[in-house]
Amino acid sequence: MTIAELVAPPRDVLERVRAAVEPSLRAALDALPDETREVVEFGLRQQDFSTAALVLLSAEAFGGADVTAAATALEFAALHERLYADLANHATGRRASVRAEFGDDRVVSAADALLCLAFARLVQHEVLILNVALTSVVDGYVQELEMDDRADVDLTEHLGVAAAKHSSLTAAACELGALAAGASRTQAGHLREFGDDVGLARKHVDDVLAPHDRRSLPAAAVAAGAEDGRGWCVQQAELLHARALDHLRRAGLGEAGDLIGLAGAVTTARCAPVVPAQTAVVRLTAG
Repeated sequence: MTIAELVAPPRDVLERVRAAVEPSLRAALDALPDETREVVEFGLRQQDFSTAALVLLSAEAFGGADVTAAATALEFAALHERLYADLANHATGRRASVRAEFGDDRVVSAADALLCLAFARLVQHEVLILNVALTSVVDGYVQELEMDDRADVDLTEHLGVAAAKHSSLTAAACELGALAAGASRTQAGHLREFGDDVGLARKHVDDVLAPHDRRSLPAAAVAAGAEDGRGWCVQQAELLHARALDHLRRAGLGEAGDLIGLAGAVTTARCAPVVPAQTAVVRLTAG
């Protein structure tokens, strides 16, 4: 299948989320030194705010609550992770690399400041949830480094690293939003699983759309015997997306429109067959 990138998350939803968290973001950034704030602002301009959106939409799905602080914290945590990914991968590409723009030292300082800002906006049980998520992210990077020295890495290990690095924060975002709005522990657990599946599905799609390297999931799938690594990843993303929606149904949220829409928009809706242009046919009738 030929893959083409479509429009990212629903624009109106993400604009609403940005507007909701903007005052909290501004207040937090105003407390930073100028050099650190410049790096953070540069990074935030490249964020799509889907992590904050998962917090807000998960809360709204259960009747709503003021989760602005938690949404801001999770967006800061998401940027913290991306800055360290930039440092680890020496990332360049369509988005300007923060590391290339500001250098290692300033990026490290900004990432550490973001972590402080995130935890300062959470209450105790929220701190615990975010801490578990970030510990998982760190564990994913450690596993990835260990895998670099081995020639016998299998697909399951690649998927485990992908889940640790790319699903932990989305899972935490959904769980925090649900709990803040009064969801039961069982319901919040389903929202956590929903976020976990969405995060891993998005990673599959990202790897399909981005330049490949030997760590990418399509490359790992081919190494494991798949004939078409990209096609395999698209199929996995579809399965994960379906499983995520099932968790919403099991939580009693089968009609949570914005949350369902966002889940699709950041995963399967970003991939579609390219349809060849059709030649228009004009029919004339005698009259």
